[in-house]
Amino acid sequence: MKKVSVVIPCYNMGKYVLEAIDSVIKQTYKNIEIICINDGSTDNSRDIILGSVQKYKNSNIIFIDNDENCGLIKSRNIAISKSSGDYILPLDADDTIEPTYIEKAVNILDKFPNVGIVYSRARYFGKKNKEWSLGKFSKSKILYQNQIFSCAMFRKSDFEKTGGYKDYMKAGYEDWDLWLSFLELGFTAYKIDEILFNYRKYDSNSRNNIDRKLTDSLCREIFNHHKELYFKDTEFIERIYRSSKKRLNKYKYLYRFFLATNLLMIVLFGVLFLRLGLKI
Repeated sequence: MKKVSVVIPCYNMGKYVLEAIDSVIKQTYKNIEIICINDGSTDNSRDIILGSVQKYKNSNIIFIDNDENCGLIKSRNIAISKSSGDYILPLDADDTIEPTYIEKAVNILDKFPNVGIVYSRARYFGKKNKEWSLGKFSKSKILYQNQIFSCAMFRKSDFEKTGGYKDYMKAGYEDWDLWLSFLELGFTAYKIDEILFNYRKYDSNSRNNIDRKLTDSLCREIFNHHKELYFKDTEFIERIYRSSKKRLNKYKYLYRFFLATNLLMIVLFGVLFLRLGLKI
C-alpha cells in the first residue's frame, strides 16, 4: 500500500482543526501519516494539535511548529518536504473529508498513471449547506476558472517536478496555479463522482474573498507563468480573435462617426459662410 501524507497547515483554527484531524483518522485507508503544521498561531491551535497527537498516539501524526506565521504556501511546502508519503493530500484546518476519500483517490492514482490530480464532488457546510457546483473538468475551462478545490490528491514526485506552491501566488489562487503546472507536465485530472470533501463556509461569500483589483493581478500572474498552456488552447486563440474583431469593429464605428461628424461640420460652416456672404 502506498503511503499518503495528509498535510494540515493551521493558523488560528483551534476551533476547527480537531475536526479536520478526526476526519483523517476515520479514513478506511490506513497507511497514512498526518503532518500538522502550526503556522505561528496566536490562539490555542498549538495546544489542540499537541492534544490530538497524544489522543491518537498510535496514529502517525507529525507536529511541526513554525516560530512565526509563514503563510499557507510556505507552510504547505515545508510540510510536504518533510513528508514520507508517495501521495500528498493537502487539507485546510477548517475542512473535513469523508471516510472513503483517500482510499478512492489512491485507487485512481494507482490505476491511471496519466492522472496527476484526483478530487471529488464537494459540498459546503457551516453557514451554507449545499453541494458545491464545480462543473465537469475540462483542460480548456480550467484556464479561465479553477474547477478543482485545494484538497486534491497528487503524487509527491510529480509535485516536486512542478516546483511546488509558488510564492508569487501568496495572495490567493495558489492551488489553481499548481493544477496548471500539473497540466503542463502532461497530466490530466480525475473527478470522483461522489461527495467526499466538505468545505466550510462562514457566510454567503467565499472564504477566500479577493477583491477585483487583486483578482485581476493574480490572473495576470497565472497567465504570465503558463503562457504556453494558454497559447496551445484553441478556445483561447478564438477568444483573442473575437476580442480583436470586436475592438476593430468598435474602431470602425468610431472612425465612421468621426468622418460623418467632420463632414457635417464642414457643411454647417459652409452654409454659415454663404449666409454671411463669404466665399469659400
